[in-house]
Amino acid sequence: MIVERDVTIEKLAQLVEGNPLGDKGRVVRGVQLPSGQRQDYIAVAWQKEDFSLVGEAVAAVVPVGWLQQGRTGIEVNDPQLAFAKILEFFAPRKEVAPGIHETAVVDDEAKIDKTASVGPYCVIKKGADIGPGVILEARVCVGEFVKIGAHTRIEANVVLNEETVIGEECLIHSGVVIGCDGFGFLLNRGPKPVKIPQLGRVRIGNRVEIGACSTIDRATLGETVVGDDTVIDNHVHIGHNAKVGKGCVLVAMAGIAGSAVLEDGVVMAARSGVADHVRVGKGAVIAAHGGATRNVPPGKIYSGFPAREHEQEMKKQVVLGKLVELYPKIRKFFKSLDKGSERNGEGK
Repeated sequence: MIVERDVTIEKLAQLVEGNPLGDKGRVVRGVQLPSGQRQDYIAVAWQKEDFSLVGEAVAAVVPVGWLQQGRTGIEVNDPQLAFAKILEFFAPRKEVAPGIHETAVVDDEAKIDKTASVGPYCVIKKGADIGPGVILEARVCVGEFVKIGAHTRIEANVVLNEETVIGEECLIHSGVVIGCDGFGFLLNRGPKPVKIPQLGRVRIGNRVEIGACSTIDRATLGETVVGDDTVIDNHVHIGHNAKVGKGCVLVAMAGIAGSAVLEDGVVMAARSGVADHVRVGKGAVIAAHGGATRNVPPGKIYSGFPAREHEQEMKKQVVLGKLVELYPKIRKFFKSLDKGSERNGEGK
């Protein structure tokens, strides 16, 4: 949803650290797609095919050198970053009044800061500590001795199990479960798997964003950890005792097995995975569908399963593609050998 706000091209250029051109005093009230036709809205384009859709009368934010003389807009070095800043400017301000909704269930031994907001049907259990400016939307369940840092926002239907620690300025989207039992079982010890009790906790750093329906398991002993400034997409799973560093990016349906370690700045692309006890080095990337079964060196890009250096994996894919082309010829060759053998046998 876009909230209309009046701002001049010149003021908007200051926000995005760009150079205003044309009618600097034109008032902009919102942001639109490149194909939009509203002259009181601005469009952002960083690809030529998108810029070609922007009407002559529409103000545009584009890379330096793209705007012809006389055209109104803003030139920037990084239009994608400018786009993010403009969207933030026109985004709705989610202001929530502090207080505890009458339908919330709060234990007498829970501590809730007077500036926090507890929404409808939330459950706050014994020993929980809710910090200043925290927002709990509807039906959030906060377990015993959970601690939530200042100005964290938790959307509806989130479950924080006992002893979970959430840092400051985090955003946790709907349906997330943090601190559930790790998947610990012993096999081949009898007629059924033997459950290993999970007695640890989860600790989330500051400014972490966790996407909808993701799950983070409590440790068997000690802590499962997610570092500061890490962003986690929807439907991501982090297993017990895993350690995720600072500034990591975990994309949709990535899976981090128990006791795996992601060092700072690791990127896990969509549907990638890391096996238990595997370490992924600082700044490494696991490509989509990649599965790291052995340690990954810092700064490397790995892909495929089992994951290997991306260049090696690409060479393998090229060879496999050629084998498909060669297969009819190989089959024909071996058939000719079989026929030759048959003729030799008949002549003896």
